Amino acid sequence: MVSNTEKQDYELLLLLSTLGANKIRAILILAHLYPKAITATQLSDILGYSMKARTIYRGILEDLQLKELIYLDKLTPKVASIRLNHDNPLLKRLIDLAKNHGENYQQIINELMVKEDV
Repeated sequence: MVSNTEKQDYELLLLLSTLGANKIRAILILAHLYPKAITATQLSDILGYSMKARTIYRGILEDLQLKELIYLDKLTPKVASIRLNHDNPLLKRLIDLAKNHGENYQQIINELMVKEDV
């Protein structure tokens, strides 16, 4: 008998498998930072995008927003705040998994954020 949690984990894997590598990385970073929101620039820096590549990066964010995987809130015309869509049950499960098992990855992300702020 398959548990509801196992079924949800499988559906989460299927969802992630439909995304490209950079979108998956962005989703994983946001899951590990939840409930904190970060700016598009911070996420871009963590992902290692150069200034030239940020135009392409904006397309990734817009696609994730269209798929209702993230909340993208414009703070100013050039600054956006990004959070994972915690209202999506599969992403809520990812947040729970990250919170319960992702301490090391969260620490790496936090170190990258501090490094970029200096």
